[in-house]
Amino acid sequence: MSDASSPQSASSLEDEALEWVVRLHTGHTSDRDRLACEAWQCLSPAHQVAFHKAEALWKEIGHIGAGQRAPTQATRPARRHHHRWWPRLRPWSLVACLLLTAGWFLWAPLLDQYRLQTAHYRTGVGQQEQIVLQDGTRIILNTESALNVVYSPERREIHLLAGEAAFTVTADRERPFIVHSGDIITQALGTQFVVRRQPYSVTVTVSEHAVQVSTSPTGHRKPLVLNEGQQASYSEERGWSPPHAIDANQLSAWQRGKLIVEGQALGSVIEELNRYRPGRILILNPALRSLNVTGVFDLTDPDAALRMIERTLHIHETSLSHYLVLLH
Repeated sequence: MSDASSPQSASSLEDEALEWVVRLHTGHTSDRDRLACEAWQCLSPAHQVAFHKAEALWKEIGHIGAGQRAPTQATRPARRHHHRWWPRLRPWSLVACLLLTAGWFLWAPLLDQYRLQTAHYRTGVGQQEQIVLQDGTRIILNTESALNVVYSPERREIHLLAGEAAFTVTADRERPFIVHSGDIITQALGTQFVVRRQPYSVTVTVSEHAVQVSTSPTGHRKPLVLNEGQQASYSEERGWSPPHAIDANQLSAWQRGKLIVEGQALGSVIEELNRYRPGRILILNPALRSLNVTGVFDLTDPDAALRMIERTLHIHETSLSHYLVLLH
């Protein structure tokens, strides 16, 4: 397992969660493994969410029989806590708190799913869509992405609800072009840029001219200008990363249906391939994650790309189903 103290992407967390689920259901799980898994889940709410998703995926493919469940928070050893306020808490208050909490955890995902399903434009796993707006602005919507378009006489606004989109903006001095991705506001100062929204971060890449990025109007940070050939990412934990130079041709390859990598770690390459195929490719041996990969791969056939990588690096796969592939 990787160092839990370092920031991780959602895909990396999901991979680690699947590793735990696989380990817990090999039939050779020790008490030490179970305790280690429980400790991993306690690292953050994101770790818990990733574990529950992995467990659900495992159940869907039929590898957890009736009565067999991986340890979750509900089955963790009881811990002694002494809360003096507990005896004074009225029963109806406790019930109300529980109902509100349960309602939020049930309603929030349903609301997010509703927003995605009712988006003006959306793509499924492995799909891409080209959109031409009324002013001639062109958008390429990447895999598993969704957005809404709100045009008015005063401004042009895009709400990126999930995923990634590339924008080629038609100039209009009277109406600024703005992309909202959560709390991040990206305003076009030129022509071409890409915004990628992940669960815990937003990345903006400029391939032509410039953009201005900032947090929501309640933020206190000064807007940041990204110039041609630059990229920056934002997360609540770290704020904005310093703008850095990027290979625009390599990063825009997905718009041509290609994945171009040069000396990139296998772990990050597999994370990228996972975006374009249903299910999950999981690296069982952590040592394999650091192997370098170089090549040009066809994103319309991620399984063929995976086979090419396996032959090049002399690694093997075990397919538990089309939706779960283990690399070792």
